[in-house]
Amino acid sequence: MSRKHTRSGDPIVRWGKHFHFHRVVFPLASALIVALVVVSLSLPRETAVETFGGMRDWIGDAFGWLYLLLMNGLLGLAAYLALGPYGSIRLGQADDRPEFGRLSWFAMLFSAGMGIGLLFWSVAEPIEHLVSPPPGRSTGIQPARLAMATTIFHWALHPWALYAIVGLALAYFGFRKQLPLSFRSLLHPLLGDRVNGWAGHFVDTLAIVATLLGVATSLGIGAQQVNAGLTFLFGVPLGIGVQVALIGGITCVATISVMLGLGTGIRRLSELNIGLAMLLMLMVVAAVGLSSYMRGVSDNIGAYLQYLPSSSFRAGAFSREGSQWLNSWTVFYWAWWISWSPFVGMFIARVSRGRTIREFIIGVLLMPTAISILWLTAFGNTTLDEHRQHMQSIEDGRNDADRLPSYNVAVLDDSGTAKRNDEGRLLIQEQSLTTVQYMDATIVSEDGGSIIPTLPTAMFAMLAGLYMSSWFAPLAIGIATTCVVLFFVTSSDSASMVIDIIASGGNPNPPLGTRLFWAIAEGGVAATLLVAGGLNALQAASITAALPMTCIVILACVGLLRELQNEAESQ
Repeated sequence: MSRKHTRSGDPIVRWGKHFHFHRVVFPLASALIVALVVVSLSLPRETAVETFGGMRDWIGDAFGWLYLLLMNGLLGLAAYLALGPYGSIRLGQADDRPEFGRLSWFAMLFSAGMGIGLLFWSVAEPIEHLVSPPPGRSTGIQPARLAMATTIFHWALHPWALYAIVGLALAYFGFRKQLPLSFRSLLHPLLGDRVNGWAGHFVDTLAIVATLLGVATSLGIGAQQVNAGLTFLFGVPLGIGVQVALIGGITCVATISVMLGLGTGIRRLSELNIGLAMLLMLMVVAAVGLSSYMRGVSDNIGAYLQYLPSSSFRAGAFSREGSQWLNSWTVFYWAWWISWSPFVGMFIARVSRGRTIREFIIGVLLMPTAISILWLTAFGNTTLDEHRQHMQSIEDGRNDADRLPSYNVAVLDDSGTAKRNDEGRLLIQEQSLTTVQYMDATIVSEDGGSIIPTLPTAMFAMLAGLYMSSWFAPLAIGIATTCVVLFFVTSSDSASMVIDIIASGGNPNPPLGTRLFWAIAEGGVAATLLVAGGLNALQAASITAALPMTCIVILACVGLLRELQNEAESQ
């Protein structure tokens, strides 16, 4: 075993050719992750969820205002940096040029950023806001328009402004100032060489823990969602065994991608994923008609811009009901994005060397926002229009239920519990449902043995209602399922690379062995928690990381502006 000192002054431990790690951050982060997993497993499931969930909710109540102001400030800062005097500064040396073309670059940052979330929430979230609109909004507002504006608000400019600023700061200090590509470098302008001590160790460890726990819990929950989709599609049994097998399969593919490297594995998978996602979106647009779709795009942009100012600063000060809604939605989203910012920001920084600040901000902020609006319009508007037209047909006395797909719906008793026959099978009745009605129903599998979760299968229900063809609907649903799996793979292999960059002391090209270690660790943690029932508890715990990360992001912004000003003055 030998040691080599990094630029930060901290020794790197070398175990052979393929296993290098930071002597403090790697073991400390590993120990904390193991400790959190053990705590999640040792506590009774209800107690763990209650404990971590209560902590998350308390932070939301006490510091939700801070999340709101931070996200607004980051959006303003992103606009200033893109349009201001620092826009021409290159993220690298003067002769550095981008490593990846724009299409590959965009595909990778979008796949790592929020692609998987859009697949599920593009249908489910508009339904949630239609059924339970934000409290305090004028009753004269069209419910569907408000639902879409609220959904777009959570997925458009604000989260991407956060990712843009965090990624920009990491790329600037890592590639232009030639500091380690690590979170400790963000604090160098303020702390100087003290970032090489325990302050830097703490920041890097927090980034690793937040990234791994966030990806592992998402992988576990995602396996449940994929399992539900396979049950919906093919009648595959809904159970832990299938879900662990899915985690194993996704981890294996992610591991192969990690072995192939950034330029081949992650890049090619991201391009394939974006291509399939765009194909799926075009299939939906073709079904609803281009004219109807473009009207929806125009309406949604207008609604989003109309409600953007008030939604951005709404903190629920005048209504307990409004405060509770904000904690469940906007504050939760902002906390989730902040807790994911180490992962997404680092990954975006790693693939953005050589771009100017202006190009970087415009690419990271505006392009994903535009795609998010186009995607949400295709899936969200289609879902809400289907329900509106069905309800209008009932009012007109036509009742077009024969146009809708039919499902096995559980028969419920007076307490809302699904009834079973003497053989233990669920009692069912066949009903034709819109996707909005599907979300609120108790859907039963074909064999009558299990209840299918409606949240992860809402998109499949929408596609089934859109394409009544016996072969076109399964094709669209099959493409959607493939996208889900690929988005999880790209998230897993991207996170492995990000964690290893930090754990190796800021090396932008970490060795293969440690990359494989983290890829396998993500799958192992996810499978363990899934079997033991600790996923929800650990997800709540990972979101609490948003509070210390908020402080780090604020300090990083101050340090970035100070360094940019110093560079401008020196020239």
